[in-house]
Amino acid sequence: MFCDHRDIHFIGVGGVSMKSLALLCRERGMDVSGSDREDSGVLAMLAAHGINAYSGHDPGYAATRSLVVYTAAVPRDDPELAAAREAGALCMERKAFLALVASEFEKTVAIAGSHGKTTTTAMLCAILRAEGRKFVGHIGGDCVGDECASTGGDELFVTEACEYNRTFLALKPDVAAVLGIAFDHPDCYRDLAELKAAFRDFASNIERGGALVVRTSEKGLCPKGVRCVTFGYSECDYRAEDVCYSDGRYSFVVAERGVRKAVCRLKVRGKFNVVNALAAIALAAQLGIPAERSAAALEGFNGVKRRFERLGTLATGAEVFTDYAHHPDEIAAAIDTARVMTKGAIVAVFEPHTFSRTKAMAKEFVECFYWADEVLILPTYAARERPSDGESAYDLYMRLKARREESLYMPDYAALRSYLSAHTREGDAVLLLGAGTVNGAAAGMVRGG
Repeated sequence: MFCDHRDIHFIGVGGVSMKSLALLCRERGMDVSGSDREDSGVLAMLAAHGINAYSGHDPGYAATRSLVVYTAAVPRDDPELAAAREAGALCMERKAFLALVASEFEKTVAIAGSHGKTTTTAMLCAILRAEGRKFVGHIGGDCVGDECASTGGDELFVTEACEYNRTFLALKPDVAAVLGIAFDHPDCYRDLAELKAAFRDFASNIERGGALVVRTSEKGLCPKGVRCVTFGYSECDYRAEDVCYSDGRYSFVVAERGVRKAVCRLKVRGKFNVVNALAAIALAAQLGIPAERSAAALEGFNGVKRRFERLGTLATGAEVFTDYAHHPDEIAAAIDTARVMTKGAIVAVFEPHTFSRTKAMAKEFVECFYWADEVLILPTYAARERPSDGESAYDLYMRLKARREESLYMPDYAALRSYLSAHTREGDAVLLLGAGTVNGAAAGMVRGG
């Protein structure tokens, strides 16, 4: 398995993808270790699974491993990576290793798109698990329940296919999905045209005779020799009809090529999950699972953490939700979800993710908070970047302030907690938005229930 190496070390093991790959390798009997820049609960969880996971660098130890996997964010002069190379270890970037893992399964399903791929991947895994199918899932997030946990075997590999750094181009799936394309990752792509070209290249990697599940507007991506399956609200192969709303949750009729097949009642909040569910149902159909059984399985799907996840309430009575939203489209969708289910004020707390994205989408960031009553901006989560790569969170705050008075800059989590304690009340909704560590703002403030 995996080039016949029995030991493997992950540099950057705290990331969601690397964590998932490390656990998979451990389940397959490999001797697994990993390091990360910062300590976190992830390292403790991995250690509980028999993985030697630690924070910081140990070049001497890394040099003893025969296979080393690293993320794109790891610099070439990383001490562990340099030591492993000098010792003659096989070193692979994460995307190459993911492709290697996928190649060892009989069939691969890869789910791409600017938004929704984590939830849709989890939904498909939940359907497969309900069907008793053998599969391994590589999901870019943690499921709330265990209904999307892998069941093993070498038959089917289900994975997210991320466009960042063109990672998804290493995959050659049998079945794939493109959930939609919106400009993102300005540190990797010059413009939307270049991003769309990368998605076309991804679609061209689908094995001949396979299938591509796409929104109707993107069916031009489908290459020759690949079955095109469309989903959405318009005329398409899998269509949502009679969409109904109740308490933030939606139900809808699944129409398959014009024939009404089943009613799907979602537990997860947000109208955006209707199209995620349709995509999962369409993907499952390509694996021989009828739409009515997929719809039934999704009624028990509890969602993915940090995808409009309810954390609890503040002492003031305000409800707190967290969402991974870090793109203007995602922020607008999260606020829209809160708007239809909240009687009080919506307080949007945003931690910008990377300086380059903040600069490239400055206009869109200002506009996406339109339906929020208050906007509180936290310092930038820099990830792999430096301030010189774009604009800061404070720059965004100044743009917002020029348009709306209900905008404030919060220098740290402590200031945010103090403000929320004094300025929220029962019936309000506080949204913690961002792909960084914004959840830390809730520590010590939120109670369950």
